[in-house]
Amino acid sequence: MKKVIFIHGYTSSPNKKKYRIIAEELDKAKVDYSIPAFPGGENPYTSEWLEIINEEVEKSKNPVILVGHSLGTRAALLYLDKFGKKVDTVILFAAFNNDYQLNRNRKDEHYSDFFDYPINIEKVKNLADKFIVVHSKDDDSIDYGQGKEVARELGAELKTYGNMDHFAGEEKAEENAKVFLEVVRSVL
Repeated sequence: MKKVIFIHGYTSSPNKKKYRIIAEELDKAKVDYSIPAFPGGENPYTSEWLEIINEEVEKSKNPVILVGHSLGTRAALLYLDKFGKKVDTVILFAAFNNDYQLNRNRKDEHYSDFFDYPINIEKVKNLADKFIVVHSKDDDSIDYGQGKEVARELGAELKTYGNMDHFAGEEKAEENAKVFLEVVRSVL
């Protein structure tokens, strides 16, 4: 059995409907998982997020699957870069590319130190057996090109959607949860 660790996006939480649906389905399937709450709200700090990820990885006696969404994709890769721990699989939904200068100054978002430096992609791509990037062509928050680029750099499988936007929003929670679960189940 593998442990799935979800890393939510900017200003999100495990209380969002999408994550509640995912939790319910994984409970039914008796899958080992965690959906931690990452602190900071509109002003998150990488050190806090990475420590939480590390605690979850350390607690697991099973191979780990990291599932990041949006800012959580950057956190997952920063975690691998900083801690250098090998995991089974990394799944990145609506992923940022490694252009830290471009992404540091996004409008109305305060990512503090998530984009202070480029991630060492050559190092990181050896720290998981498999990478999967999931991105929608109509994502109006993180351009599809960013997902395509980071997938290429990581040697990741790229799963492209045409109408999932940013895989976020309470109004599309069921649909988003379904896609998250399909991709996660493919690597369990």
